[in-house]
Order: sequence, then structure tokens, then C-alpha cells
Amino acid sequence: MTTTLDCTACGACCFGGHDAYIALLPQDRDRAIPADTTTEIDGRRYMRMDCGHCAQLGVSAAGEMLCAIYENRPEACRAFRAGSFECHKARQRRGAEAAALQAFGMRTETGPAAGAAGPVIDVPILVAADVPVQVIPSP
Repeated sequence: MTTTLDCTACGACCFGGHDAYIALLPQDRDRAIPADTTTEIDGRRYMRMDCGHCAQLGVSAAGEMLCAIYENRPEACRAFRAGSFECHKARQRRGAEAAALQAFGMRTETGPAAGAAGPVIDVPILVAADVPVQVIPSP
């Protein structure tokens, strides 16, 4: 039996434990990757990370995990294959963090529930692997 994996339902591959997680390669030179989406570490360029994941990873109103620069994504991202050994390892290691971002993104995309009392407050918490994730507490 073959299982089809939906990358937009996961995003675990976009999570890394350090700022030098997604390196830009020579093949990326001609891609339209905005300079403000990258960072330089020890003379090499990397995708900028935010709260433990690539800063270009976002959650759509429908709850899909999407890359803001998908058409121009780096070679390292293009080479990552759904269902590969690396994919399964990322899902195993970072799946909970991706699910937390997805749940948070869906809440903030739609805003507070109609009739909710008081403002929505972002509270930083720590989840698996000590990666900070923002959640919205219940009123």
C-alpha cells in the first residue's frame, strides 16, 4: 500500500534547530530569492529562520502550510522529496512543531472568535526541542 503525503498538511521539513539549516547553493544564484529572506553566517548565505522554522513558511486561511517564495525556493528545498527517508525523519522529529504552527496560524489568520471577550494575547511557550512557538490562550 502506498501512502501519498501532502506537504501542505505538514511543513516539518521547514523546521530546523539552528540558523544554518537551509543553505543557499550556487544553483540558487539566479533565483529571485529576496535578500531580506536570507542571512549570512561565516560568509555563507542561508534562509532566515524564525522561531525554529524557515521564515518563509506560513499558514493559509485554509490551514495549508505554504512557502512564501515557493516558485523561487532554494535548491535544498527543491531536492527534498515527500515520502523520502529525510521526509519521514523530519515528520518524526519536527511534526509536533509544524502542527503547533499550523494550529496557531489557523487561529491568528481568522482572528478571535466572534463575541470573544478581551484581546487576543500571544504567549511564547516552549515545545519539543525547545523551539518557541506562539499560541493563543483561551479567554
